[in-house]
Amino acid sequence: MKILLVCNAGMSTGIMRIKLEEEAEKRGLNATVNAVPMSTLDDNAEGADIILLGPQIRFALKDIQNSYGNKAAVMVIKPQDFGQMKATKVLDEALALLD
Repeated sequence: MKILLVCNAGMSTGIMRIKLEEEAEKRGLNATVNAVPMSTLDDNAEGADIILLGPQIRFALKDIQNSYGNKAAVMVIKPQDFGQMKATKVLDEALALLD
C-alpha cells in the first residue's frame, strides 16, 4: 500500500510520516509512506492508494479529489490529530476509506 502525505512544503508531515510507518509496521501492513509538498503531487501520486492532506492545505481537497479521487482515497487529516500526531487514528480513518 502506498500512502502519500501532502502538505504545503513537505516538511511538517515528516514526523507524521515516521509515526504512520511505525503504526503500519505494528499492524503488519505492507505500506510505504511518503511526505511531499503539494507542488510535487503530480510527480508523486502515481500508484498511491491513499492521499492524506495536512490540515494547512485542506482548501485543496476538492481539487485533489477531482484529480485523483478515482485512483486513490483522499482525506484531510483533522487538525487535532495532526497537531497531536495521532498516527493510530489517522491510519484507522484512512484505511476505513479503502473499505
